[in-house]
This record gives sequence, C-alpha cells and structure tokens, in this order.
Amino acid sequence: MIRSMTGYGRGEVAAGGYRFLAEIKSVNHRFLNTHIRLPREFSHLESFVAARCASRCERGHLSVNVEIEPAERADGGSPRLNQGVLDRLLTIAAGLEGLPGVNDGVSVASLLELPGVLVWEPESTLEEATFRDGAGRALDAALDGVVASRSTEGEALAGDFVTRLATLRDLRDRVEALAPQREERERERLQSKVRALVGVEDAAAIDQRVAQEIVFLADRLDVSEELTRMAAHLDHFESELGASGEAVGRKLTFLLQELGREANTLGSKSNDAEMQRLAIDMKSELEKMREQAENVE
Repeated sequence: MIRSMTGYGRGEVAAGGYRFLAEIKSVNHRFLNTHIRLPREFSHLESFVAARCASRCERGHLSVNVEIEPAERADGGSPRLNQGVLDRLLTIAAGLEGLPGVNDGVSVASLLELPGVLVWEPESTLEEATFRDGAGRALDAALDGVVASRSTEGEALAGDFVTRLATLRDLRDRVEALAPQREERERERLQSKVRALVGVEDAAAIDQRVAQEIVFLADRLDVSEELTRMAAHLDHFESELGASGEAVGRKLTFLLQELGREANTLGSKSNDAEMQRLAIDMKSELEKMREQAENVE
C-alpha cells in the first residue's frame, strides 16, 4: 500500500540515567532530506541519525530533533544560564518600558522563572555509547509513529486514486464508444462536400472520392492506439497502488505524465465536440491526481 510523505512521530526512552526524546516531522520532498538537531556535544553523530531515518523512509523532508536530560534533575544535573535567551528577553523588556500599564521593572527572580532561561545539564559526561543506545531507541519509536501516520494518510490517498481511476476508465470507454460514430459522420460530411464541389450525381464516383479522403483522415483521426495505451497505463497505475516494500511515488508521477500525453492527443485528434469535452474531463482528473501524487513516498 502506498504511503504519504506527511507524518509525525515522537519517541521517549530512559537509558543510563538519562531521558532521550526524539521528535520527527515529515513533509513531501523529491528525495530524502534530513534536517537534524542534536545536543551540541553529539553534533558529530548526525550521520548516525540520518542513517537511522534512511532505513525507514525513502523520500521526504524530515525535521529531526533529539534532546537529552538527566532522568532526575535533583541528583543528576545543574542549571546553566542560557545567555542568548536571556539577552532576547531583556531586549523585549526594554522595548516595553514606558508603555501604558507597564510600570514594574524586571526582577532577577521573574527572569529565572521564564522558560528557556535556565538549562539543566548533567554534571557527569554522557558517554557516546549510551547516547547511541538511548537516542537510537527513541528515534526508532519516533520513526514508528512517522511510518504509521504516513501509512494512514497513504490509505486515504489510495482510496481517492481508486475513485479517480474509475472515473478515467469511464471517460475512456465513452471516447471509445464515440469513435466509430465520428468516422461515420466524417464519411457523410465528405460525401456532401464532394457532391457540392464536383457536381457529380454518380454515387459510385462520389463514394470512391470519399473513400480516398477517409483513408487520408483515418491515420490522423484514429485514436485506437491512444485508447489502448491509456488502458494499459491505468492498469499499471492501479497495480502500483498495491505495491509493498518500496516507494512508488515517482512511478505514479511518471504514469500520470504519460496519461496526460494520451489525453492531450485524444483531444487534438478527436475532431468531435463531445470527445473533446471528455478529453478535457480526463485532464482535469489527471491534474487532481498529479497534485495528490506529489505527496506519495
């Protein structure tokens, strides 16, 4: 079953006296692209995190954030002043001075209570092996959530595709049914024009001229090949919706491009108002499917 590229997952585990939190947000992208935020002392392990994500996701832009903190702050950590956050808060406070209703100064106690001013850090060094273990398991849990949410949205996309495929098949069949009628109308139209142009009442002579013209028009107006290829592409698209274990988004996009070419050719070769209208309806459905396919992994 196809999967969407939009998803979210969160994982939290405890290991070695620390709490590991991993959060992943996923949106559509042509390839797999990961934007990773790690604690400063473990920033060199981005490749470890990227490989973990690549093992579960083939396409999409993933925003990955991994945080760690001591499991028990009272025994396992000490506060550190986050100078960057403090400076920004002081700048904001200075800008508020003099405004109506703002009279009190900013106290040290009130500043320290604001979120982000104090950061709790472990007093002992966290070993890399412990980080790999804890962060890896938290990432796996977050990736489970991403894959699950992608699969759920993928089911909804597949249902929409199946409905639109049925519409396209119906439109194609209606074009196929109209094609022979159009040939007969062309024959009658040409008979009338030949009579008017050559002034011949001999039916045999007229039919011979019309037959010659029909031969010339047949290749230009025949849509049987387009209809055959369209049926094959629709069958292929439907089979890809049930493919498992691989990303099929690029295949679906390619098939929609091919279907679009066939619909364009049908419209240009039809020489019939009703067939042209059906070709336009086909292109409208294909455009909606193309927009949906951009979010398929």
